Amino acid sequence: MANPSLMQISSSTSARDILTNPSLRSYIKGSEGITDIEGLERGTDDPFAFTCSMHSKDVMIFDLSVSSQRADDKGNDVHYKVAKIATQGLPRFSLGRHSVVNAVQNVVDKMIGKPKSSIEVDPRTYPEFAKHYWLKGSDSGPILAFLSPGKITFLGNTKFEGIIATNSQYFVYFESGRLQSDKDCDTFIATVETLVSNLL
Repeated sequence: MANPSLMQISSSTSARDILTNPSLRSYIKGSEGITDIEGLERGTDDPFAFTCSMHSKDVMIFDLSVSSQRADDKGNDVHYKVAKIATQGLPRFSLGRHSVVNAVQNVVDKMIGKPKSSIEVDPRTYPEFAKHYWLKGSDSGPILAFLSPGKITFLGNTKFEGIIATNSQYFVYFESGRLQSDKDCDTFIATVETLVSNLL
């Protein structure tokens, strides 16, 4: 459970104050339940996460470090700002912005014979989404039923920087970087709140 005192914090309290206040450390493992999400499998979270309420949803926010896969141990860890929302019954999918990393991963998947998981969204109907985002999942029917035309249009117009992913327990959003300053925290929380209000 989250630290009870955390739930009593005024909405005016700085998110960064919450993250750095030793008395509020609840030692929640934010990574629990999301280690099966691609990109977060080897994640090690900061020993503190805080939970806030957004549109009647409990949202846990924390930093996560993902270890390098290089055999020589010279690769640097990748750091993410993560938000997870307990939400059952969602279809499993992930989506994010087109990038060089994504393009390379697609080539590698094709070379090793990994089944194609990309889902095509009609660029004539949703030009902004198709231009900026990739979408992956094993069953396009339920995924596109959840990502209604209004949601796809919202995502295309919003152009968020991170990745959205789901599993059987959680809706997860993560971005590169760390929650190091008030601005980092406020910007990330505002992005998460926008996603929660429009997608859940």
